[in-house]
Amino acid sequence: MPISLFSFPTSATASADPSPSQIILERLTARYNLNPLPRWTLEHRLFRETAKATSFEASSGDDGAKPQRLRYLQVLNLSYQPNRSYVAITTTYAFSQIQAGTPATSSSGGESSGDSATVVAIPSGIQSEEFVQLMMSRFGPLWTQRHNVQISNGQAFEAGDFRIRLGEVKQAHGGAPQGRGIIVEIEWMDGNQGDWETAEGVIRGFWKGLDIPGAREFIKVAGIEEGFSNVRQWCEVLRLR
Repeated sequence: MPISLFSFPTSATASADPSPSQIILERLTARYNLNPLPRWTLEHRLFRETAKATSFEASSGDDGAKPQRLRYLQVLNLSYQPNRSYVAITTTYAFSQIQAGTPATSSSGGESSGDSATVVAIPSGIQSEEFVQLMMSRFGPLWTQRHNVQISNGQAFEAGDFRIRLGEVKQAHGGAPQGRGIIVEIEWMDGNQGDWETAEGVIRGFWKGLDIPGAREFIKVAGIEEGFSNVRQWCEVLRLR
């Protein structure tokens, strides 16, 4: 079933009164007969390839004109997809060095998505944690952890043909968790997973009906038709936070 994510940045949530999440709940309640669903959680770890690994790759290549390539390894856990964790390796390119013809689907902070992510599923729980510890202890010279963000008490509802999940992303910095924005996931339950053009219009129409400006949409990210579509969307939006 097709899904889209709508992301509100930290700046929009910190200064807004009421917050986007309050507005979303008010608009949904006013327009739909909501059926509450169980609370949900998310955890996302982001690792970035180190300069040491990048330098080694550049020295072994034969094309000095290639744009600077940045690679990220991401580990994603979603409570509503239990018993599995997802590992994705994403390649991006520095904007200033992108050549004509380089694919780009979204951007932030001077980077553009390049190749579609490689995504695999592994067992969650102990095995997932062992994988993260392995990355940090044995592969530290190649990958450095950039962030660990969570949604700890997300809300979920059904509204007609749609399932909506809403949560605040938080990151710990040695003290109290700091807010990193709000993300809304909208799933069109009657849609065909392969028909992204129709789904994009239907989900966008649903969101437009709520009349909440300031969000960035993530639906047709790179590799969306190659499987793990929802995982690719989450990895894209969380990588950019």
